[in-house]
Amino acid sequence: MYGGAVLKDISYAALMASFLFMTIPFWLSYKQKLGISKEMIIASLRAFIQLTIIGYIITFVFSIETSALFLAIIFVMIIVAARTSAKRGSEFRYSFWIALAALLTAELISIVIWVTFDIVEFKAQYILPMSGMIIGSSMVAVSLVFDRLKREFDLTKELIMGKLALGATPRQASQELIEATVKAALIPSMEGMKTIGLVQLPGMMTGAIIAGAPPVTAVKYQLVIALTTFGNTAITAMIVSFLTYPCFYRQKMF
Repeated sequence: MYGGAVLKDISYAALMASFLFMTIPFWLSYKQKLGISKEMIIASLRAFIQLTIIGYIITFVFSIETSALFLAIIFVMIIVAARTSAKRGSEFRYSFWIALAALLTAELISIVIWVTFDIVEFKAQYILPMSGMIIGSSMVAVSLVFDRLKREFDLTKELIMGKLALGATPRQASQELIEATVKAALIPSMEGMKTIGLVQLPGMMTGAIIAGAPPVTAVKYQLVIALTTFGNTAITAMIVSFLTYPCFYRQKMF
């Protein structure tokens, strides 16, 4: 380990103590009657239970080292992400399949680049956690696209109708709609990239350093994650925008 550091285990009693961080926002929510106390408790408990379960599952996967098994887990993660983000696009037909296609495409591109250029080994201990971070960020982008696309359409409906009346194709009439949507979906990723290392120390880099990895090595891995995440966010945002905007015309939402 770098500098002789060893990552010690945390007892479940100590882990439960981390819930103390939630007492202040929970008290403020209750005191100010914000109505989010229940959601905060449920979200915290779900995170605790889900991460604990996935920890044991990943331990099992690592012990078997079967490519088909961890790829199947990644596919399940993509399906869950697609179902979650598709809820934001419930007005659109095939929102789940659109989200699934975008997330799956971005993930395949990532794995191919990682393996082809020998960035990481094709093993569960590398591909699985990195994919989890990528899929999570891409899921947020898909949700933002669905949500923003509908709102932008409502705001620019008359402008789009005017362009169509003048002979523009649906693609031409929707250009500004798509541009605004993609830009809005990329704002969190772009702002994060601009301040990475200055305002925030990313989770993977911090975790690797705590675990004892040399800082420079940790930075290299974080750069891979940051660039892959940003690229995947852009890919998913564009794919979902291009596949979704025709729904406005097919579903006659004017």
